[in-house]
Amino acid sequence: MIADRYTKTVLTLIAVALVVIAVRPWVPASGLLGAVRPDPAHAQQAAAKYEVVVPKAWGKYLAFSNNNLLLEAPDGTMRIVDVEGKSPEYPKVKSLIRWQ
Repeated sequence: MIADRYTKTVLTLIAVALVVIAVRPWVPASGLLGAVRPDPAHAQQAAAKYEVVVPKAWGKYLAFSNNNLLLEAPDGTMRIVDVEGKSPEYPKVKSLIRWQ
């Protein structure tokens, strides 16, 4: 019977908290609640660490792994391109693979 009373008390507290959360947007923020309430959160987007341009003539994109692009040219050659860095030295071709 103590467990039943405990359960009812906890559920009542949860219900009261939910009502307070639901009513709060319509109640003006003044007094103690206004001082305690945190500032609203704003969406933030981090700037890109590196921005590089890879020429389309190097080939079509096949894969990305370990900050390297794998590109396949129309003639069948494959390039592994390192893209972690700033222009003008990046992007740079790390490997050029030709099948024979």
